[in-house]
Amino acid sequence: MRRAITGLDPARYKQEPAYTAALLARLEGVAYDDSDGSVIFRPTNVNSIGPGAAENWSGADLAITAEIRKGDFGVNKAILAQAKLGGMQDLAPSRREELVGQIEKMRHFTRSPKVVLYRDVDGQREPEVHSGVRIVEGLPSIPVSLADYFVRRILPTLDGDTRPDFVAGVQESSLKQLQVIARVR
Repeated sequence: MRRAITGLDPARYKQEPAYTAALLARLEGVAYDDSDGSVIFRPTNVNSIGPGAAENWSGADLAITAEIRKGDFGVNKAILAQAKLGGMQDLAPSRREELVGQIEKMRHFTRSPKVVLYRDVDGQREPEVHSGVRIVEGLPSIPVSLADYFVRRILPTLDGDTRPDFVAGVQESSLKQLQVIARVR
């Protein structure tokens, strides 16, 4: 996981949408597969350009699904997130207000939206995960590196939305199924 994240040269992906697409492509696939079980990641780069783009109505840039299996037991869970370049302190007040609006949109679909910040540290880009709920509520959000987030929060089933309709709804970039789920709620 860490190799996939640190292997991207920030000079080649200056803009957040390009970096997000490259990062998600590197996260795709089997992270672990052994007799003990398996972990497979399926990221989705949410449509952000054009009429009716999913980012406009959902607030999300990306979704990541984890399929975790051990013997006959398995769980699928997904997160919905907005991505930004830089740290929270780097966001201008208008950009922070825009981010809060995007988080509120994501809350229509999941109770625990995330914000992934891409911070540049010593020539490398370090993605870190923040709680969207804490940001909206004006509370401090403790950043967790993306690799640590998967190990500490997703795998032990502390975080991630496990509702089957939600997990299925984030599997394609237009999020059309997610839109249908929100209407039914």
